[in-house]
Amino acid sequence: MSLDISPHYPVMLNEVIDLIQNSKKNTIVDCTFGCGGYSKKILELFPQFKIIAIDRDPSVQKFAEIIQNKFKKRFFFINDKFSNIETIIQPYQDDIGFFIFDFGISSYQLDNYERGFSFNSESKLDMRMGKNAISAFELINEASLEDLTNIIKLFGEDSDCKKIANTIVRERKNKQIISTKNLRDIILKAKGNRYFKKDPCTKTFQAIRMIVNQELTEIFNTLKKTLEICKNDTGIAVVTFHSLEDKIVKKIFNISHDTKKNPSRYIPRIIQVDQKTYLEKINKKAEKPTSSELEINSRSRSAKLRSVIKKGSDAIIINRNILNMEKWFALEEKYNV
Repeated sequence: MSLDISPHYPVMLNEVIDLIQNSKKNTIVDCTFGCGGYSKKILELFPQFKIIAIDRDPSVQKFAEIIQNKFKKRFFFINDKFSNIETIIQPYQDDIGFFIFDFGISSYQLDNYERGFSFNSESKLDMRMGKNAISAFELINEASLEDLTNIIKLFGEDSDCKKIANTIVRERKNKQIISTKNLRDIILKAKGNRYFKKDPCTKTFQAIRMIVNQELTEIFNTLKKTLEICKNDTGIAVVTFHSLEDKIVKKIFNISHDTKKNPSRYIPRIIQVDQKTYLEKINKKAEKPTSSELEINSRSRSAKLRSVIKKGSDAIIINRNILNMEKWFALEEKYNV
């Protein structure tokens, strides 16, 4: 496989490059390596930089090996969850100038029908990104009616959540729901003969995937740990694709940029050792893909890029309750023990 062939287009690549080019330190952490789009471009453009790349999906090792063969002394790949970031980066901690996160599912994963992510496939329900406690097959066939309803409601934001959950439970009493096609047929049955602008299965499949991979909990945990351990003048760039992902990032970046500002009188103040340590927003509002990028990659249409620079060397410690999202976190954790 050529280094120039990638099954996934890195979203908002130019904007990310603009952010990291002025890094005051020479190590960049690509926390969501995927197929290596960000890592490859950074290494090609900036000979002074080295990359620590992280990904939980073992199948992307082949892309890491291609980059490793070309940039032997400047690229290091770790197959792990990015929520273990404090352990992963420990040897490089003092040299890190920027952390990059791309929280979307990659085209490589979505288009590999054997992984069971897509409702267009007929493979067994799976949806595991790597290092998971459960699969989509287990979740769909074992979760209670109440939990399925809440999962589809909270994570899929689907108004037909009760109909879909009831139909799933009723159908699985007769036989197990095995394939993505089985689940698709059940959702369509629950939805009835109506017109939808988007495929009516999108929201339920998204909700199931997020629970299986504990996506929101992983995002919070890794950002929390990153803010605790990163040094002065370290940048953090985050690309999100889902409103819930962006909600977490936005709240964390908002409550951290002004240590004298309490986000709610009902929530304890963010804890900081020194009020001189804070997050400085690079852009006041989230950046979005350009029209030219949307022409090339329509899947980037929902992307948002938020970025900050940490100022000060003390830890910024955030209590999860400050996000007011415990219902979502509790559901993820219930099925990932």
